[in-house]
Amino acid sequence: MAITSLFLPPTLRRPIPYAPRDHLRREQAIALYEGGDHIGGINEAIAYLLLPGQPQPDLARGPLCLVQGTARLRLHIDDGRLRGRAVLGELGDGSGTTAALRHFLASVSGTGQLYQPRLRDNVVALEFDERLTLLHPLKLIEVVQRMAEAACNADAWLEEDFGMRMVDREPAQPLAPEEVRQAIAIWHAHWAAVDAMVDEIRRQRSGHLLNRVADFAYSLIVHALPLNGVLPERLHDASGIYGNQDEQPARRLAVLAKSVKEARALSDDELAANLGQVTYAINPISEGNAGLLAKVLGGREREQAIADYQAAGRSFELALFQAVDFIYLVAWFVWPPAVEAALNEALAQASGLPLREAAEILRTRAAAILREFGHPDDGANGEGAQPSAFAGARQ
Repeated sequence: MAITSLFLPPTLRRPIPYAPRDHLRREQAIALYEGGDHIGGINEAIAYLLLPGQPQPDLARGPLCLVQGTARLRLHIDDGRLRGRAVLGELGDGSGTTAALRHFLASVSGTGQLYQPRLRDNVVALEFDERLTLLHPLKLIEVVQRMAEAACNADAWLEEDFGMRMVDREPAQPLAPEEVRQAIAIWHAHWAAVDAMVDEIRRQRSGHLLNRVADFAYSLIVHALPLNGVLPERLHDASGIYGNQDEQPARRLAVLAKSVKEARALSDDELAANLGQVTYAINPISEGNAGLLAKVLGGREREQAIADYQAAGRSFELALFQAVDFIYLVAWFVWPPAVEAALNEALAQASGLPLREAAEILRTRAAAILREFGHPDDGANGEGAQPSAFAGARQ
């Protein structure tokens, strides 16, 4: 099937608010700890991490539960120690119990890690335990972030592959029927498009094209759909091979083709069961900045690649090369509303257009975004410079 356009759908995921962290709050946490107010330092350190709308921690009065996706990280103070626990599930009596435990321990535990997996009465959990007097705020910030992330990511595959029963987990909120229909349509259209791209890779035998299609296949679907359950883990595992440039190209292409085949064979009911909106107490992805925009959407190497594709008349590669840059930015980073709107608008304008037109829109929009947002607001622009979109503070 000839590729005549790119399908670049808008996201159905619930947006994560752009809320730059107040670094003065982190410094205040350190000052409280060093002044002997260990509980006050803990409260400030945790508050430093939280997104807007989260309850302010007061561990002197009672425990705190942080909801991170489908995980619940519970923190409380007991006998001069801070204890943290995130339950992943309960082991059953089936034949997969031993395999589940071994896989869990191998994937989650680590030498020198501040938290570790524990098995208590068949309940598998991540746990952290430290004396208040030894719990420096920087250590606490690291362990809470990492523990919340690990608990959020390491649950559904345990239930699907090893029969663990999920306990003390936060349920995903179901999508409206119309959103489910949109998600199903996006899923099928996306993997049909990637299937055609796999044929093009085979025809050209191009490693550069394989790299771009691999990025497109994974990042776009992660951006577009609120995937939960075991499906995200499967997609992640496959992309870890076909997106790994250190792997042999033949193996990468074989795994990509297999992943596309499995995705296209997935029933609508199975897909719907893996959809749902979740909330986060802590931002799970990085905050974008002006330097990143300049690095991804600008630079001589990128301009030269675009010029080479144009000169050779390779419209598909020209459009895909630029679209993947935009997808990378919106899928893996949180932006101020104005920047996010500009990035998404560029993708929406290019979606479905003939490849040459789409490529020109993306090139023009990239230049406009760089002019408006691609430099830090450090006062170097002279008097009258407009405030940067990245200058906003946490509310």
